[in-house]
Amino acid sequence: MSNARPRAAAAAAAAAPTAESQQLGEELGLVGEQRPSWLNPALAQDDTNVVDFLFHQYKLNVRRQVRSKAERALAALQQVQPDAAHLSVERDVLPKLELLEGLSPGLGWKVFRDYPEQFASPDAVECWRMLAAYLFTIGIEPQQITSLFTRHHVLFRHAVARPDALRRLFTWLQHDLDLPPASIMRLLHRCPSILQLDVDEVLKPRLQLLLDLGLTVERAMKGVLRMPEVLRISPEVLEAKVAYYTEELGLTKGEVGAMYARDPGTLLTSLAHIQEVAAWLSDKGGLGLSQGLRSKVVSKGSLLKYPLPTIQERVAYWQGHMGFSLPELHVLLDRLPRLLLYPVHERKYQDKLAFLREELRLAQREVLLSFPAYLTYSLPDRIAPRAAASAAFRGHPLPLEKLAYGEAAFVRWLKVEPEDYLRWEGQWRKGPGARWVAVEGDGSAEGAAAAVGERSAGWDKAEEEL
Repeated sequence: MSNARPRAAAAAAAAAPTAESQQLGEELGLVGEQRPSWLNPALAQDDTNVVDFLFHQYKLNVRRQVRSKAERALAALQQVQPDAAHLSVERDVLPKLELLEGLSPGLGWKVFRDYPEQFASPDAVECWRMLAAYLFTIGIEPQQITSLFTRHHVLFRHAVARPDALRRLFTWLQHDLDLPPASIMRLLHRCPSILQLDVDEVLKPRLQLLLDLGLTVERAMKGVLRMPEVLRISPEVLEAKVAYYTEELGLTKGEVGAMYARDPGTLLTSLAHIQEVAAWLSDKGGLGLSQGLRSKVVSKGSLLKYPLPTIQERVAYWQGHMGFSLPELHVLLDRLPRLLLYPVHERKYQDKLAFLREELRLAQREVLLSFPAYLTYSLPDRIAPRAAASAAFRGHPLPLEKLAYGEAAFVRWLKVEPEDYLRWEGQWRKGPGARWVAVEGDGSAEGAAAAVGERSAGWDKAEEEL
């Protein structure tokens, strides 16, 4: 004889959500007006047999996939209700599944699999709705809230176990750090573990370490948004890296902060790797840089995050194929600390060098020694069109230092109106002189027009730091 309770009694025993949260849940899409059509309560022949119900409902392969999870949920229920003998499908499981399946088909089983203890809480559904309501009040759109819950199941646990901690997290992100909702969502999607970190004990101290490098909150958070994993670095590890940069490599904290702002990934590199590459840069058997030049290359070149074999291969190419001696490489690195970041052996850079020799008729070696930044400019977007423009409007070859000019300054140097220059460039890209444009793109008229159009609105934008 079955010991199942009548479903009507079980449903009556379940805690009903408040009318306000029910309405808000429907507005946010967190709960439908009716049970999802494919969720079939009739599969629960025995209200106490949660294992069989979930096994059949989600067409699982083996019951043991459910049994261990159901045992965890029952243990959690017995902590608050010691006399509870079993879970109830109607009381404990279906109310949660209705909300979860309304969010995304199959989400119910995923949450039960990951956090079965939440199914023992009579307050779970209400807590989930209230967290969604809070996120809505701080400006996160309903579809973003749905995405957040669907992608990061840990929210279902913390909404019940740590609701105040989650509110402090979102308040800190929005009010203290002044992040807009889109940036908050980007941060959480890229580094969801932040949802589990305490604001006061973990996140604030880690952010303070970045601020101690002379960064403003805005600059520090720009780096975090680019590389959220930075907030997962323990203070001890980060402090050890900063100490090595300042005490062993001779950088100031401000230089370490500027290095982070340019490339946040530099702080994720292991200290052992940093030490290995830094040692090779200064060793006589390696690159043999002086202390000052090594500090310059490290602070401005973001080189320490690269594998040592990659750096060694690039140095060997400069020496063996390009014919530069070690002292000459030191000169190049002094003028362009980022030199070894560029894979000069690849076609993109070989085409730039070919243009230098064949079109500009300049000696490659002398140009690179005096102006290595030539390698950093785009051949189709800057070098080739400016060389042609100089010949067309000024009647002489392009002085290479003009490559460093912003677009507006270059056009003023040509002594031509911006509209006339854009018209000329569009025609030039369609002619035979534009054969170099195709090396980094498709060379099509549509691509050329797009390239010209994109720049026409950006005459006064500041140039990126070399």
